Amino acid sequence: MPIVAFWSKNHRETAQTLSMVAVATHMAVEHNFKVLMLDTYFNNPTISNCYWDNKVVGQNLAIKKLTQGKLDLGTGTSGLAQLVSSGKDSPEVIRDYTRVIYKNRLEVLTNNKANSQEEVTRLENSFADILKTANRYYDYVFVDLQKGLEKQFVRDVLDLADIIVVNLTQRLRDLDEYKELLEKNKSFKSNKVIPVVGRYDRYSKYSKKNIARYLGMKGEISAVSYNTLFFESANEGMISNYFLKFRLSLIDSSDRNAVFIQEVTSTTDYIIDMVKALQMGF
Repeated sequence: MPIVAFWSKNHRETAQTLSMVAVATHMAVEHNFKVLMLDTYFNNPTISNCYWDNKVVGQNLAIKKLTQGKLDLGTGTSGLAQLVSSGKDSPEVIRDYTRVIYKNRLEVLTNNKANSQEEVTRLENSFADILKTANRYYDYVFVDLQKGLEKQFVRDVLDLADIIVVNLTQRLRDLDEYKELLEKNKSFKSNKVIPVVGRYDRYSKYSKKNIARYLGMKGEISAVSYNTLFFESANEGMISNYFLKFRLSLIDSSDRNAVFIQEVTSTTDYIIDMVKALQMGF
């Protein structure tokens, strides 16, 4: 099953994490797929904050692990990394360390807490093995991958990924860097890379059509525009409710969220179509 890495070349703000959250949640709601999101950032609650009140969840998760006799192994990625290193991992056991958003549809593996550089390195070195294991159980595995190419584990995950979603801005410099990236880095083959503009501003002269033309693409580039209600929901732990409320079958074209939902739909469909093409050998 495909691994989809969301990644940015530079460390500027590209709305990478929220773009991944939008696509993964939409896919789980609208398609019959079992989806996992893997967070590779440390001490960063962005994804968790999209879905939960973390004070309450932290207490409940601790109780759950205690009753399972696994509290000493840790939780989330930290606990699973220890299991992977011991050689006792299996695809099904990953679920003991995930947090469920939609039952049998969408889960997230996060909680990357590290108190030392040694622990950070240990966890980073485990991500590729965790992905290989998860890939045997879930239909889609989405990775919120740390930005840049400085770290070896980032390069390893990019090589492992079936699809790389390169998150861009509407800055000309970013577009030029993306063109250079495709030309010089063998990990970024054109048949596995999807450029996506985050926090898209439709009033910019760098429109989806103009950007596509500048990059030598046909049609329009994929984008996830800024949407007030979506970003408010992300700050309030209500993303799961947002995408249930604004399902394609329920939303009206006159709704102010319709354009955003259509953009997320188009990006999701693009990923699914590219995966199908790869599986057929195109």
